[in-house]
Amino acid sequence: MVDLSVIELDTPPDDFLADEPEGAAFYKAFQASGIGDFDCRYLAVFKNGMRIAVVPYFLGNFSLGMLLPHGMLKKCTGWIRFGYACVGHPSTDFGQIEGEVSAEVLNLVNATLAKKSALIAYKGFPEDLPLTGFIRARGLPVAVLTPAADYYSGLDGHRRNDFRHKLNAASTLRLEQYSTLPGHLQAPVYQLYLDTLRHTQLCFEILTPEYFRAVSGLGQFHLYFEGARLIGFLQMIVSGKKANLKYMGMDHRRNRQYFLYFVMCLRGIEAALHAGCTRIELGVSSYPAKRLMGCELVETCVFFRHSHVFFHWLLGKVKFFIEPSSDELR
Repeated sequence: MVDLSVIELDTPPDDFLADEPEGAAFYKAFQASGIGDFDCRYLAVFKNGMRIAVVPYFLGNFSLGMLLPHGMLKKCTGWIRFGYACVGHPSTDFGQIEGEVSAEVLNLVNATLAKKSALIAYKGFPEDLPLTGFIRARGLPVAVLTPAADYYSGLDGHRRNDFRHKLNAASTLRLEQYSTLPGHLQAPVYQLYLDTLRHTQLCFEILTPEYFRAVSGLGQFHLYFEGARLIGFLQMIVSGKKANLKYMGMDHRRNRQYFLYFVMCLRGIEAALHAGCTRIELGVSSYPAKRLMGCELVETCVFFRHSHVFFHWLLGKVKFFIEPSSDELR
């Protein structure tokens, strides 16, 4: 007889997702940063006394307007809110469950989460997740690069010349790399993040200044200076042969002059290759630029189920609100 049980944890085990850039250290840093109203927790699943899975989830409030671009529709739907329990993480593009991902395990997880919220969701998972009774919606694809050791030689001549031109345009900028972000640079980095956020149509989470203190020492920060002025930053997290170009910010007035977005991504790719990485995640959005860099767009899905029959039906009818538009995917 199989005995399945579950224990709730406030923080992830120290070995959680040990081979991933966004592992236990990142999850703990995010929790310490006071971002939004997310309440991050973890379910440890045991079979006959042996731990077989760790399932991260977070509690929050979902607004239909949260995922819409700025405009009248966003304002008109902002009042439509649901409390939810979502498997995954607010800040990671891919949903991750450590260990066994079976219908048996997920049924136990769902039974546990149903006691916490009428609305259960899964964010950033593949379409074949073994769930029963859930509505599936298309999520934002994630740009993933699996480059050859000599990245530039794998590009066609036109792109090599284009990228060389962009890198040359930024040759006068000074690049400083830090494994620990100096205290006096944390505020300027956060300001660049906020400036970039204002140019972003869709945003699920908004970082706090505490985030940049909490993750200092986790991965690398690439800082770009025009003289003494900080005009761009890139956060990169590396684990083994995997890298994640996580967050970036820039002075958009300098972007056209220096092709700053491209330059930060290309220099990040170079740094990841130098570290021996064979898989590099560049996140969601800006898909045309990432396709030019050679990225594949890996599809993700969002799953959700409401315990009330009417609301479950209604969410199925309006799921297009959370699905990416053709404009976003161009």
